[in-house]
Amino acid sequence: MKKRREFIRAIGLTSAGLLLGGRKAVAQSHATPANIRDTRLAARHFGMLYFRFCKIMVETLGEEAAFPLVQKTVFELSLDRTDRIRAKALSQGLEPTLDNFQQVNDLPYAAWKEWMPDMGGVRCPYAEIWLGYYEEYPWFKRFASLYCDVIDTTNIENFSRTTSHRITRNLLWGDSDCDREYFESEKVKQGLFTYGKRS
Repeated sequence: MKKRREFIRAIGLTSAGLLLGGRKAVAQSHATPANIRDTRLAARHFGMLYFRFCKIMVETLGEEAAFPLVQKTVFELSLDRTDRIRAKALSQGLEPTLDNFQQVNDLPYAAWKEWMPDMGGVRCPYAEIWLGYYEEYPWFKRFASLYCDVIDTTNIENFSRTTSHRITRNLLWGDSDCDREYFESEKVKQGLFTYGKRS
C-alpha cells in the first residue's frame, strides 16, 4: 500500500478514493473543491489526448490532410454524444430545445462553472492545456479552436435539429472568455449540419 500511495502522489493523482485503495467513493452529488480539481484534471487529460491525437495525425499525414480527418472525428464524437443526450431528453418528456439542452448535457459543468481565478489557469480546462502547446506547435492553434467550433456547433444542431451556433469569443483566440450565439437555421432543419452529415 505504501508504494501504491507514493506512486499515486508522484503522478499527481491524490484523490481520496485512490489513496484509500479505491474503497471510498469520491463522486458526490455536490461539488467540492477537491472534485472540481479532479474533474478539471480529467478534462485536462482529455485536452492532452486531443493534442497528441492531432500531433500524430499531422506528423503522419501533414497538416492539410490531417485537418479534415480531425474535423470528421470531432463531428462524429458530437453525433455520438448528442444522439445519447437527445434520447435522454425525449425519454424524460423534454423537447430537444436549446433551453432543455442544458438540463441533459453530459459535460461536467463544475469544471468550468465553479472555476475561480485563485485556482490558477483559465476557466476552460481544455484551453488551459491547449494554450501551452501554441508556442512549440503553432499549427495546433487551428486544431484547438476547431474542436470547440465543431463540437459545440454540432452538439446543438444534432440535439435540436432546428438551431445552429457560432462562437463569438474564445480563450483560444486570445479573448478573456468564451461566448457564442445561437440562431435558427433552415439548413439544420433540412438535416444539413455545418461540419458534416449523418452517415
